[in-house]
Amino acid sequence: MEHRIKPNAKGYAEPVKGRPGVYRLYFSLGKDPRTGKYLRSPRRTYHCKSKNPKNWPKECENALSAYRAELEGAREHENGARSVAEYAEDFHAMRASTFKSPLAYTREGDYIRHIRELFGDIRLSDLRPDDIRHAYADAKKNGMSDGELHGTHVKLRQILQDAVDNEIIGRNPCAPVKLPKPTYRERKPLSAEDASRFLVCLLEEPLSAKATGTMLLLQCGLRRGEMLGLSWQDYVPEGRVLRIARQYTNDKTLRPPKSKMSRRTIAVNDTLAGYLDRWKTVQREQLERYGLDQDGSTPIVNGIKVVATEDGKRATIVNIDGHNFDRWFRDFCVDNGFGTYENVTGTFTRDGKSHVRGTGYSGLVPHALRHTQATLLIGEGADVKTVQARLGHASPNTTLAIYSHAIEANDRKAADAFGKLLSNAPVQ
Repeated sequence: MEHRIKPNAKGYAEPVKGRPGVYRLYFSLGKDPRTGKYLRSPRRTYHCKSKNPKNWPKECENALSAYRAELEGAREHENGARSVAEYAEDFHAMRASTFKSPLAYTREGDYIRHIRELFGDIRLSDLRPDDIRHAYADAKKNGMSDGELHGTHVKLRQILQDAVDNEIIGRNPCAPVKLPKPTYRERKPLSAEDASRFLVCLLEEPLSAKATGTMLLLQCGLRRGEMLGLSWQDYVPEGRVLRIARQYTNDKTLRPPKSKMSRRTIAVNDTLAGYLDRWKTVQREQLERYGLDQDGSTPIVNGIKVVATEDGKRATIVNIDGHNFDRWFRDFCVDNGFGTYENVTGTFTRDGKSHVRGTGYSGLVPHALRHTQATLLIGEGADVKTVQARLGHASPNTTLAIYSHAIEANDRKAADAFGKLLSNAPVQ
C-alpha cells in the first residue's frame, strides 16, 4: 500500500502518555475508495530534542513537515518493507539527543552493529522468531559472549516493539524468544588478610590525590566514577558521612549517578575520616602554592592543570581522568605485590623501596575493591539490604546475584551455628 498524501492532508502529533517530549506523528489519508474506511499513515515516534516543553509544539510541527515530504513521495515504501538493519539504525539515530551519556549511546551503537550483522537485509515484515533463534545460535558459535547476546536481544526487542507501536508490523517477533540472563563472572575480591595488607601499604604511601581515591574505593566500595566525582561538599566530617551525588565519567564529564539508588549517603569509618582530614590539609597547602583556593566544589581526588598564557602560566583545579588514575593504581599494585607487569620497561628505587614499571599488567583492578567490601561485609553478617544501599545497587536482586557465593557461605555458617546452638541447649 502506498502512503502518498495530498498537500492539505491533516497531520497529528499525539503525546505519548507517561513519556514527556515523546509524540506519535501521523497523517489522515482520507477514505479508502474501495472500503470507505478512513485511512492514516503509519505512526512515527518522535523524541523532542529540547528540554523546554514550550519548544515541543514547534519541533513537532517541523517533524510533521519532514514526514509530510516523505509521504508525498520522497520515500514511498510498503509497511514492513524496510530492513531490520535500516530500521534499527534510524531508531538509534533518532535517540542521539535522549542519552545523558555519550558512552551509553556508543554502547547502544555496538548492539545496533550486532543487529545489522545478524539480520542484514531481512525485511521487518519477514522476520520470524525462528530466524532470531537461528541467528543467535550462529552468533554463539562465532564467539559472541552471553552478555553481548543478551544485550543485543534486549535492544532488538525494544526496536521491534517501536515498529509495532508505529503500526509498521503487527507483532513483535522477539516476544516468544527467551534468552536467559547471563551469569555474572566469578568475582575475585581480596581476602580479609590481603585487604588488611593492602590498607597497610596504602597508609605507608605518601598522601596524594590518587592514594586518597584508592582509600575511598577500599573503605566505601564506590564505583571509580563515583569516587572521581566527589568534592569536599560531599564529605560531612561532623556526621562522618559521604554523599554520593555525581560521577566523573570516561568522557570527562560530571553526571548524575547511574541509578536512583546510586544517589546515596554512606557512613565513613574512623580510619577513612582521619585520612580525609589529613589529605584536606595537604591538598590545601598544595593548591596555595599554585595560588588556588580550596572550597566545597574542589574535587577530593583532584589534579592541577597548568596552561601557558600571554602573561605567563595559569593553573586550574581539575578532576583526575579515570585512565590516569588506573595507571597509578597499577603501579601501586605492582610495587606492593598485588599485580605484575609482563614486560618490564624500567626499575628505580625511591625512599629505599624498589619500583617496577612496564606493560602487560595482570592483577588487582580498582573495581575489585568494591567487590572486596561487599564480600567481606556479607561474610561478617551484614544483611543484603544494607550492602545494597551501601553499594548503590538499583535492586537487592543485583546484590543477591553478584554475591551469591558469599551469601551461600553465610548460609552454611548459619546452619552450623544453629546446629551448635541446639546441641548445646540443656535438655529439660
